[in-house]
Amino acid sequence: MALRVGVIGGGQLARMMIAPAVELGLELRVLAEDEGMSAGLAATAVGDYRDLEAVRAFAADVDVVTFDHEHVPQSVLRALVADGVVVHPGPDALQFAQDKLVMRARLAELGVPQPEWAAVRSVAELQEFLDAHAGAGVVKTPRGGYDGKGVRVVRAAEEAQDWLDALADDDALLVEELVPFVRELAQQVARRPHGEMVAYPVVETVQRDGVCAGGHRARTGRRRTSRAGRGRDRPHDRRRPRRHGHARRRALRDRG
Repeated sequence: MALRVGVIGGGQLARMMIAPAVELGLELRVLAEDEGMSAGLAATAVGDYRDLEAVRAFAADVDVVTFDHEHVPQSVLRALVADGVVVHPGPDALQFAQDKLVMRARLAELGVPQPEWAAVRSVAELQEFLDAHAGAGVVKTPRGGYDGKGVRVVRAAEEAQDWLDALADDDALLVEELVPFVRELAQQVARRPHGEMVAYPVVETVQRDGVCAGGHRARTGRRRTSRAGRGRDRPHDRRRPRRHGHARRRALRDRG
């Protein structure tokens, strides 16, 4: 009997799983948010990923649950685990993809090089950070942002006033120093439950106005751009002169 893999979310990533699942002999089932979603070919149920009972009903007919996106609430994830459902990635790992402040704090604990950052809750706190970092910063909503959404480059705290006003009592925004970079590289690493790991090839993403427009395998030496990225060798919008040694170590620069 084929392993039944349940995917919560019917978007483009779930759609891209369909063909590989067939090749691997897996039975893919999808819980789509609505009719007509990208992964509709594999949709076996339609429901709200925030509805615990809807997710439970879907999970009851699969062997393992995974995700098309990271937005399934922690309460739902932990209830599935408590029910004995096999969930990958589990809630302890997924929380770092769900909340950028949680992610930044964990990276700091691990000693991973990263931009200077802070949690801010007021115009005064944000302006204090900007003043300490050459008058500019990148403000992000900790949850829900993607492809340029929930991200602003600001040079005055008032430019994020509306986001600050919308914060709940316990919420905060993330502000990061504006770091110079030439290109963005991405790599996916997968690990089986028993520990075997596989690292996939490093790729260079092509950005247009803060949105990923494509990508290709990263190359050393002189930079080559994909069709989507032609004309994108000029400086990225999110950069300023580098001031810190750790920023120099992080910046990726071609030697051509």
